[in-house]
Amino acid sequence: MAYQKLSNEKTALVLAALCEGTPIRACARMFKVGKDTIHRVICETGEAFADYMDAEFRDLSCVRIEMDEQWQYVGCHAGRMPKPTTVYGKRDETRGDFWLWACIDADTKLVFSHRVGKRDMHTGRTFVEDVRARVNGPVQIATDNFKQYPWHVRAAFGYEGCSYGTETKIFGEPELLDGTLARLGKNEGVRKMKTAEREAVIGSPDLASVTTSHIERAFLTVRQGLKRFQRKGLGYSKDLETHKLAVAMFLGVYNFVRKHKTLGMTPAVAAGVEYEAWDLERVVEMTGDYLRKKEDAKFERAFAELQC
Repeated sequence: MAYQKLSNEKTALVLAALCEGTPIRACARMFKVGKDTIHRVICETGEAFADYMDAEFRDLSCVRIEMDEQWQYVGCHAGRMPKPTTVYGKRDETRGDFWLWACIDADTKLVFSHRVGKRDMHTGRTFVEDVRARVNGPVQIATDNFKQYPWHVRAAFGYEGCSYGTETKIFGEPELLDGTLARLGKNEGVRKMKTAEREAVIGSPDLASVTTSHIERAFLTVRQGLKRFQRKGLGYSKDLETHKLAVAMFLGVYNFVRKHKTLGMTPAVAAGVEYEAWDLERVVEMTGDYLRKKEDAKFERAFAELQC
């Protein structure tokens, strides 16, 4: 279909469907628009939210934060990529396994920093440095036992800027009270968490509250609500840049629009970033304002070049 300009009301409905796990082609059929139009909504909203959250999520008074990563692939699973995985003699870094690195405020449930990239030292370092730039004052940090985190936290926060602990969850076969293995019938072989080992790495964190459960629950929301993260389906991302923008779009709706059940408000309101919850029409208006400012800046740059 040709380019279509959707009304604000219809764009809001498209966003609602996309953030409830509906794939692009299904949205196109539901709203009788082209899939390129749906793709444009994702890219424009994601870009606007990325810019807005980058500017607004600063100087946050967090007490407890949690960091973790979530796996997904773009284009093709890394184990199924053709050999050699090169483009013009260079390794193709836009396809394969990628991780969503994210940090959440455990008290307000605000996901205030995220980065999509490889699970390597460079991505981890830039992610933790971004987290450090957004929080105000000493915080308690919790991560899993991924070996990179202690090094990154020490480099970004130092020894005075945080107290840091890790949580390692131990899984095993379900057992009865007498210690014997439980027979599960159809669910035989299912493993469950037996215990969680917590360890202080920097300072004196409150080990009773050191957990990664909040960020893991946020990742479950992402996997349920964003089709690109669905397992064993065809909705996975085919393009890395679109994947990043779709993540920004979803996390923007999560932070500003969705009311958290235990809080009774959105994470952005709980964190003091906003005074009231947004609706999706507000998201569309924010995106329109961002695009207009972007076009104005582009015009001003072009005009300045002509004056030179």
